[in-house]
Amino acid sequence: MTTSYDFDHMPEHVRRYDEFPPLFVPGYEASHAMAAAVLSERIGTQASLLVIGAGGGIEIARFARQFQGWRFTGVDPSQAMLDLASARLDAEAGEAQWSLVQGTAADAPEGPFDAATAFLCLSFVPDDGSRLEQLRAIRQRLKTGAPFLMIHAASEPARIERDFARFAEHARLRGAEPEVIDTAVSVNRTGIHILTPEREAELLVQAGFRLDGLFYRGLWIHGWEATTCAV
Repeated sequence: MTTSYDFDHMPEHVRRYDEFPPLFVPGYEASHAMAAAVLSERIGTQASLLVIGAGGGIEIARFARQFQGWRFTGVDPSQAMLDLASARLDAEAGEAQWSLVQGTAADAPEGPFDAATAFLCLSFVPDDGSRLEQLRAIRQRLKTGAPFLMIHAASEPARIERDFARFAEHARLRGAEPEVIDTAVSVNRTGIHILTPEREAELLVQAGFRLDGLFYRGLWIHGWEATTCAV
């Protein structure tokens, strides 16, 4: 699998990682609350979760505070981000069980897991077969009927410039420094693979999921809910 970011060679990004998602992702904290509500409804209080793009540990820590009976396996290609996650989870995850694996979805344990998430990570993977490969690897590690929640940007070519402008304005109103905004816009233009919502739906279906709809949306950031189909 190829990706557009190598966080192990971006120490400043890792150091400031906690700052960036709330600045640039509309409704960032709310998206986690909505994801927790969906997962709680569907898998209850005792379950195993596969967390793709777990570097930083923010989602796992958020879920673990509310659901001590959930068991987490976090996967991320960046060791630096996993180190950040490990430190956070040691401090914040309470009695919850968790483990971290360096790599991509294809490197995760076979499971099968009760649910999976992939927040703000799969858009680093190009739609050249690699994105579909990762989605299929996630599907293969889930039980039939398990939920999969995915969050990242999606847009139409005719709206992409408008969406970049709103991306920047949202960050400005949240207090981001102009140089940080300029860097984020530049990096997202060159490093994020933004597909149309229709293409995202196609890939999920091709990977073996049923698309259930959106559980969250903030400007161009979409949160899809999907369910694994029988193989």
